[in-house]
Amino acid sequence: MPDGSQSGLIPAMPHDEFSERALLGAMLIDNRYVNEVFSEINSDDFYRESHRVIAAAVDYLVNKGKTADMITVSGLLKGRRQLKIAGGYDYIASVVDGIPEKLDIAEYVQVVKDRSALRQIMQTSLGVIDQGAQTPHEGSEAVLNRLQESIIKISESRIKRGFHPMQELVPATVELVNRIQKHGESEGLKTDLTELDNMTAGFHPGDLIVIAARPSMGKTALGLNVAARMAIKYEKTVGFFSIEMARTQIIMRLLALEGRVSMAALRTGKPRLTQKEWADLELAATNLGRAGLYIDDSPSLSIVEMKTRARRLKNERGLDIVFVDYLQLLKVGADMVRRSDSRAQEVSAISSALKEMAKELQIPVVALAQLNRSPETRGTRRSEGPKYQLSDLKESGAIEQDADLVMFLHREEQNDHDTERKGEADLIVAKQRNGPTGRIVLTFIDKYTKFLNYQRAPGMPDTEVF
Repeated sequence: MPDGSQSGLIPAMPHDEFSERALLGAMLIDNRYVNEVFSEINSDDFYRESHRVIAAAVDYLVNKGKTADMITVSGLLKGRRQLKIAGGYDYIASVVDGIPEKLDIAEYVQVVKDRSALRQIMQTSLGVIDQGAQTPHEGSEAVLNRLQESIIKISESRIKRGFHPMQELVPATVELVNRIQKHGESEGLKTDLTELDNMTAGFHPGDLIVIAARPSMGKTALGLNVAARMAIKYEKTVGFFSIEMARTQIIMRLLALEGRVSMAALRTGKPRLTQKEWADLELAATNLGRAGLYIDDSPSLSIVEMKTRARRLKNERGLDIVFVDYLQLLKVGADMVRRSDSRAQEVSAISSALKEMAKELQIPVVALAQLNRSPETRGTRRSEGPKYQLSDLKESGAIEQDADLVMFLHREEQNDHDTERKGEADLIVAKQRNGPTGRIVLTFIDKYTKFLNYQRAPGMPDTEVF
């Protein structure tokens, strides 16, 4: 990081000369301090260029298993042609000579760390100002999103998550196991699809969950079914990013599946709703109106904007889960990929960012995704189920790597209108990082775009089995 005095914008950015010298001198005198210092900061956190090169030399030597003292550091810097930058032998010697009698390493580290964060914030802000002046046509929302993302990255870099002792981890984990054994509780959010909940123990915080399908199989409908049940029945706060479909269409689908009213009737007015259907629709509208379900249908949404809005919703409402419809429609910023990157590399950056969002906000992130055409070239039989593979995920194998849970949705009647499996859907759990895989059969009522627990009795069910 350049000295503030050289920038021409601010005479001297925040720093503490005494703390920096004290840390360098302490490490040169006793290498046992090196790990304590560099577990919290790195050489770039020092303000003066001379301090940065000395700190980097100390870090390099200790990591190589060598002693870092005034002589070895001077020798290394001379070989690197950086001794003059460091101030020469005399300056390195003065750093060692100037060590205070009573050292508070933790306090000095915190001071250097805080000053470095302040400088990063100031330089980020100045960078945004400079870029805004060069591109005045850019929208203010894009500038604010970029600034917020940069500030959050600085904040995250300040938090060094180190090792946790077993004395801390074991009791907490045993307590969780005890709750699950006694009360059947788990950290996972229930989907209300019984077989799926039994197989996965719900959707877990920090997990990236992918529901993938070929077009028209009903992945959006399944996502909305699960999102609505979580929001209405379990009173969770749910964020639903709909990049493909407008919010009016989303609400119509929700009204249809919750009120068990024909989607065609809502969309076209034919046939006219009966008095009972109107009553069911009004009840569904009341339940949805009270639910903590939030829809964002912004087109051309970038992953940075999505993360910003999800953070805001969590801060304001206590967000429990996010749905994204669908992954391949998300945009990436110029800071995430290069112009030469392929679409597969862009999708890889998106899936990685979604996983990061799940871990940062400690919520499940459910990403709907499209499959490539490969499954259509493979035959299907009821005894075996659809021939889906993880490699069928469209445009990037990174989705398969980042996801904790991958499910494929298939409805045979979309491929074979004469099939005996009308009204059935297969949900294939193809990958589960912490559990089994397998096939789950669901009932799908196309009229309402509604998924239900599978009914083996003939005919469509009159009531739900949630």
